[in-house]
Amino acid sequence: MTGLALAPDGSRLVVGVQNLSPDGKKFISSVWEVDPDGGAPFRLTRSSAGESAPAFLPDGSLLFVAKRPDPEAKNGDSDDGRGLWLLPARGGEARLLAAPPAGIEDAAVAVKTGRIVLSAKVMPDAKDLEEDAARRKARKDADVTAILHTEARIRDWDVQLGPDGGRLFVAEAPAADGKPELRDVTGDLGPGLGSFAVSSDGSKVVYEVLSALPGSEHVSELRLLDVASGKAASFAGDPAHEHSDPVISPDDATVAYLRSDLDVFDVAPKPTIHLQPLLGGAARALAADLDLWPSGLVWAPDSSALFFTADQTGRAPVFKVDVATGEVTRLTGDRAAYSSLRITPDGRTLFALRAATDAPPRPVRLDTAAVDQDPALLSAPGDTVRLPGHVEEITATAEDGTVIHSRLVLPDGAFGPAPLLVWIHGGPLMSSNSWSWRANPWVMVARGYAVLQPDYALSTGYGQDFVNRGKGERSGTPFHDIMAATDAAIARPDVDGTRTAALGASFGGYLTNWIATQTDRFRALVAHAGVWNGQLRTLSDAPWYFRRAYGDVLLEPERMLRWSPHLHADNVSTPMLITHGDNDYRVPVANALWQWQDLKRRGKEAKFLYFPDANHWILRPQESKLWYETVRAFLAEHVLGENWEQPELL
Repeated sequence: MTGLALAPDGSRLVVGVQNLSPDGKKFISSVWEVDPDGGAPFRLTRSSAGESAPAFLPDGSLLFVAKRPDPEAKNGDSDDGRGLWLLPARGGEARLLAAPPAGIEDAAVAVKTGRIVLSAKVMPDAKDLEEDAARRKARKDADVTAILHTEARIRDWDVQLGPDGGRLFVAEAPAADGKPELRDVTGDLGPGLGSFAVSSDGSKVVYEVLSALPGSEHVSELRLLDVASGKAASFAGDPAHEHSDPVISPDDATVAYLRSDLDVFDVAPKPTIHLQPLLGGAARALAADLDLWPSGLVWAPDSSALFFTADQTGRAPVFKVDVATGEVTRLTGDRAAYSSLRITPDGRTLFALRAATDAPPRPVRLDTAAVDQDPALLSAPGDTVRLPGHVEEITATAEDGTVIHSRLVLPDGAFGPAPLLVWIHGGPLMSSNSWSWRANPWVMVARGYAVLQPDYALSTGYGQDFVNRGKGERSGTPFHDIMAATDAAIARPDVDGTRTAALGASFGGYLTNWIATQTDRFRALVAHAGVWNGQLRTLSDAPWYFRRAYGDVLLEPERMLRWSPHLHADNVSTPMLITHGDNDYRVPVANALWQWQDLKRRGKEAKFLYFPDANHWILRPQESKLWYETVRAFLAEHVLGENWEQPELL
């Protein structure tokens, strides 16, 4: 479940839901209505392509984004991208409102007027959407995919940027029938358009862009758009800070956003809430001394407070901060992680998605006046997940005396001590405090393993000093934290310390690679999408970020190389399973190829599971299943002493 949306009058609550397609080869999303009072949910949309991004108009009509044919289109007409659809409040068939040639990226609604602001990709020289369609058709007919770049940034995660760029369009509140006209209000903004917020009357938009600086550096800034004139001006931005996630107060007086220092070699970037008058004036920090990383800002209806979530000691509670005093109150006290906050017009009730290590996301109801409360669980689509074990919180003491928190997921009904799998989270600026469908420990718990999820240095929720323990010359600290957490786990009588393995993806994959070169304590290691040669970070989709965080590969090579596993390949003695997707631009597949050759030419025991068309994550359901089956077989061979059983589809 993702993306709660609440009707302007607070009477209707909807949520996006993903299910497997009938053939099991992809996920299909749909929109469901959830009863705010706890009644049974029901499905609102259904199609083979799926629907997502629900939002309400002032009259209660529901907007959603979907890639499906327009039943009113002329024969031969087709829309290749995702269109914006409207489902009437009083029922009836959904109808298409807008379908730019490349599809809708995002949309927001002015709560008083119903004006719609949406973002879409358009060819840079196209004067309108009709010309954009013609240019795209010409490229397609000529079988041309080449892109001419003039800026340093050319890729983003798994997406090739260009040749089109982002633009903002405005459409007035739709009439009873027909399609509203889309008006281009920004022109080409390039590939760096991010989130945006709309004033209640739709006259102002604050949007985020990733701006290029001299020396191929980049930084996110905020701009203020006057919709009537189409003129935009810088709102918040400077070369030394990132500015992101704007939200405009209901009284249209103030913009709240997150500002953080740049992530540099010695210090991690801490986000702080800032407030700034919409029509001009100085910004001020709100609760600047708060030692948390706020996210998901939501205004109170009377503009007197902000609600947000933040990681905190192995959970992610909901908080409220008073705008006048900066006083912060924690609303939830359970061990769960909250997201997608939505508040009722009277300000008394919050709806959110609640998740935990042992609970997939589920909509809940909260009282905005209560402190450290337990939420009211709402009925949600789908069956309750039956889990084969339980979660315990454990702590360990690191070399420097710091307390390290971990989740230990244990199988129920185990006969004797369970073998241990240390599952290392990526990020690294995050916490393993919530449910994950991609990195799900329960798959291995069902096989009888105990799974340890340590929050090592660089993890959020334990204060800024804890994060900074893993920066700069202390970058080896995460390894020692993980070893301390592992020692604490195997000291338990229900864990078998003689049968252990470690697994990680992304930064967790890098740490797994580093573990391989620093210790032989594990029987097997699985590294997915992990850095092997630190210098290859300069080939990623965000090289400027890695230059700041790890040093310039030419000017400060010692910083990139100090903690690079490839320089210690001779030390590897533990059997390794390397997995990687070829379309991974954040951690280029060159890392896995280099690692594979390093291990094979040294005669190390290793296997390489390669996905030619996967990105940083293995997202297609059948390939995800195959990844888990391969990991299971590899661990069974080296940890449990069973014969290797190669998955049939390999």
